[in-house]
Amino acid sequence: MKIIIKPLYSFFFIIFLFIGIFIFSDYGLSWDERFQRHIGVINCRYVIEGDPRLITDSEKYYGPVFEVLLVAIEKILNLNDKREVYFIRHLVTFLLFYTSVFFFYLLCKHRYRSWKIGLLGSLFLILSPRIFADSFYNSKDLAFLSVFIISIYTLVKYLDKKTLLRASLHALICAILIDIRIVGIIVPCFTFLFVTIDLILGSKSTKIKIKNIIPSSLLYGFLLICFTILFWPILWDGPIYHFIQAFIEMKQYPWGGGSVLYLGNYVEATNLPWHYIPLWLIITTPVLYTFMFFLGSFTSIKSLLKRPLNFYSNNQKRDDLIFLLWFFLPLLAVIALNSILYNSWRHMFFIYPAFLVISLKGIISLFEFTKLKFKGHAHKIMNIILIFIILFSLISTTQFMVKNHPYQNVYFNPLAGKDMESVKNNFVLDYWGLSYRQALEYILKNDAEKNVTVYAADYPGKLNADILTPSDRDRLKYVEKPDDAKYFLSNYYWGHREKYPHEDEFYSIKIGGAKIMVVYKLKENFEKNPTP
Repeated sequence: MKIIIKPLYSFFFIIFLFIGIFIFSDYGLSWDERFQRHIGVINCRYVIEGDPRLITDSEKYYGPVFEVLLVAIEKILNLNDKREVYFIRHLVTFLLFYTSVFFFYLLCKHRYRSWKIGLLGSLFLILSPRIFADSFYNSKDLAFLSVFIISIYTLVKYLDKKTLLRASLHALICAILIDIRIVGIIVPCFTFLFVTIDLILGSKSTKIKIKNIIPSSLLYGFLLICFTILFWPILWDGPIYHFIQAFIEMKQYPWGGGSVLYLGNYVEATNLPWHYIPLWLIITTPVLYTFMFFLGSFTSIKSLLKRPLNFYSNNQKRDDLIFLLWFFLPLLAVIALNSILYNSWRHMFFIYPAFLVISLKGIISLFEFTKLKFKGHAHKIMNIILIFIILFSLISTTQFMVKNHPYQNVYFNPLAGKDMESVKNNFVLDYWGLSYRQALEYILKNDAEKNVTVYAADYPGKLNADILTPSDRDRLKYVEKPDDAKYFLSNYYWGHREKYPHEDEFYSIKIGGAKIMVVYKLKENFEKNPTP
C-alpha cells in the first residue's frame, strides 16, 4: 500500500505545482500590490541603509516579513522591469501557498489518520476559487493563511511531543506569522492555553511529563519574542511600544474607503452588521463544503460538551478543539469588536483552513452514519450516492475555475442569487481590479495609434499598466478626465449598478453573463482623433 500511496500524493502535488507555474503570469495586479511592495522596500532600506523614513511611514505597523522576502528575491535576481518584478512576486506568493497546501495535507492526514482524507482536504483547499486566485497576487491575506496552516501543524506536533526542537520550530513559525499580521498572536495564545491544560492534567496523569513541558514552553516563549523582534524592523526601535501600537491599529485599522456594497446597499465599513463575514463566507464557498462544515461542527461540539475531559485526553479530539477555536474565536472577536472590514471576507481568509478541516469531519461523520443505518447493498448504494455528490461538487467547481480563469476571485455559489447579474446588484464583483489588465491588453492590441489615451475609473486601471510589456506600457497615456480620453474603463467598483452614459461599448469581460469590466470608446474623442 505504501508503494502506491507515495506516487499518488507525489503526482498530486507535482500536477498542482505544474499548474501554478504554468498560469502564475496570467493574473492582473490587485489594488494593494504596489502598497505591499512599498512595505517591503521601506523595511529593506531601514535594515540595509538605516533609512529612518520607516519610523514615520503610514504603513510601518504592517507586518513586513514576507514583503521583505519578496523584495530581497527581486534584488537578488536583479529584476528592474516592473512586469518582471510583479511576475516573481506572483510566483513566490503561489509557492508559499503551495507549501501550505502540503502542510494542510499533513495536518488533515495527522488528524484523521488517513492519507486519502489528507488529499481530499488539500483538494478542497485548492478547489476554493477565491482562495486559489488570491494565492497568486495577495501577498498579505494569503501569505497569512499559508503560514497559519503551517503554525497549526507545528502546534499539534509540539503538543503531541514537547521536545525542545519542536518548540523551537513552532516559535519560529509563530514569529513569522505574527510578523505578517499581528493577529497571528492568536496561535501563541492557543499554545500557552493547551500547554497550561496539559500541566493541569499532568498532575493526574503519569503520561504527561511535566519536566519536559516547562523547559520546552519556556524556550518557546523566549524564542518567540526574539524571532518576532528580529523579523520586524520597526520593533528594533522600541519593541514594547511599537508592538502595542501595532496591536491597537490592528483592532480598528484605518481605511478611507467609506462604504461597501452589501446586500444591495452601501454600508459604512465602520458599521457593518454582525453577519457580514459569515454571509460572505457562505455565498463564496462551494455549498458542499459549507454543508459538511455545519455537520462537522455539530458532531465535534456535541462530543466536546458530552465529555469535555475525555474529549481533550484524546489527541485527535484535542485537535478538533484547536480547529473549532481557530475558526470561531477570530470570527466572534471580529463581530464583538466591530472591526473594520471591506472587500468581502479576505481579512478572515486565515480561518478558512479550519473551516475545511471541520468539513472533512462532517464527511466522515456522514459516512459513519450510513454505515450504522444501512446494511448490505443499501449501504453500498448510499456510499456511491455520497461519493457522487462530492465528485459533482468538485467537478463543477473545477469547471468554473477553468472556464473563468483568471477570474476565480469572482466566484459566488447559487446561494448568492439566481444569476450573476442579481449577485452584481448586491455585492461587488472584481473588487481587486484584476480585469483591468486584460482590458488594457485588448485596447492596445486593437488600436494601432502610437499613443492611446485612457481614463480608468479606479486606481487599479493605472496600476495594471505595470504588468504590461514595456512597449505597451509606453503607448498608454492616462488622463484625469473622461473628456480627454479615447477609452473609458471601469470594473464597476464604485456605483457599479448604474449604467455608464456611453453608447459605444468597445469591450467587456463577463462572468456568468454579468460584466465585471467594460471599455467604452468615447465617440466624441474618436472623431477628434481618428486612428490613422
